[in-house]
Amino acid sequence: MPPSAAHHAVRQATLDFLSALAAAPIRLEARVSSREGMPLLCSVESALAQTLPRSASQELVWLKDVPPSGRSVLRLKAFGPDREVLAEAVHEFAG
Repeated sequence: MPPSAAHHAVRQATLDFLSALAAAPIRLEARVSSREGMPLLCSVESALAQTLPRSASQELVWLKDVPPSGRSVLRLKAFGPDREVLAEAVHEFAG
């Protein structure tokens, strides 16, 4: 089954988030609320594999509570040394 428009949008949102960081994160959290949670997390993981330093840790979470709108929600959070938050973003996608 080919990736949906949401898969491409989630991957691009993750790439854009990482490229906007002033410093490389040591940890990244990605949380997806969607009926398509696992495939969308695979899109996030693909983007992370392409851009995130190997030494950085990842936490990828599928939240099975689908937003009331039926849309998919991606929440990204990057951490630096001493667990300070470098950046946060929330994106909504049709799906």
